[in-house]
Amino acid sequence: MAVYIWQQHLDPTFPLTVLEYRTGGEDRMHWHDHLEIALVLGGCGRFLFGHREHPAEPGDAFFVDNSQPPVALGDGGPLCLLLVLFRAELVAGPGCRAFDAGYLAPFRGDGRAFAGRVAAGTSLARELAGALEELRRTWDRDDQADRHLLDAGLRLVLALAIREQVPEAGPARSAADRREQIRPVLAYIDRHCRESITLDDVAGVVHVSPSRVRHVFKDVTGVGFKEYVTNVRVAEAKRLLLATDVSVAEIARTVGYTSLHQFYRVFYRSSAMSPAEYRRYYARSPADDEEPDALGGAVRSLVPPLAR
Repeated sequence: MAVYIWQQHLDPTFPLTVLEYRTGGEDRMHWHDHLEIALVLGGCGRFLFGHREHPAEPGDAFFVDNSQPPVALGDGGPLCLLLVLFRAELVAGPGCRAFDAGYLAPFRGDGRAFAGRVAAGTSLARELAGALEELRRTWDRDDQADRHLLDAGLRLVLALAIREQVPEAGPARSAADRREQIRPVLAYIDRHCRESITLDDVAGVVHVSPSRVRHVFKDVTGVGFKEYVTNVRVAEAKRLLLATDVSVAEIARTVGYTSLHQFYRVFYRSSAMSPAEYRRYYARSPADDEEPDALGGAVRSLVPPLAR
């Protein structure tokens, strides 16, 4: 299954959003740099996390980190999801207390009682559903004065999940440590994707050898370092093609390509079309990105134009 980079642009002063989303027939595995909590509101299907797969039914809740490519797929129809998207620094910024860092424990993929999925019908699933619905009601008021309530609501959801954790054994703890070690690398690549990035650069970020970074990076993400950087650059190029009128040559330079021929080759391998063709084909009005919602109203689609 093809994997693409999805960059969700959250407000840097308060990086959180809450919305409904319905899966479609062309959803694909994707990378993202935010964390995600998903509550299944309707439909049945599957959640895939890299090579792991979980069933998805109404009332299920999922904690999705940013170290494995996920995708939600409906079986015989769409899944309707309530999504909470946020950046880790909203609850646990650099230099935070160890206590605050603990709020991110539900996103460590190993050593948890529910291993990414909280099954419907359990007491925890019911508590999470109530807390997530309350978080949505607060978000829908669209009041800046509610930001502290939103922050508290998010922390409540995470705290409910933390309560169900079990002590991590040796191998599980080791896997969780590897995921934590690679998070700063992913963030560095995202911030510096327009520059030249080497293994030495990212090794300096996490203070280990380049060979160790290469090994851990592939182990955690499932793709090689160079491939991941290329995917991030192509995703940024696609965003610039749709969001600006800048020339293709300038966009190529902006995302770190000194050879226009190489940029065209990499871009075509990713999209099966040239940058100019991509711009013409996917340029569309915002109204085209909304679909009628079976529950009423409009659903803001999370699938970017490149995934359709």
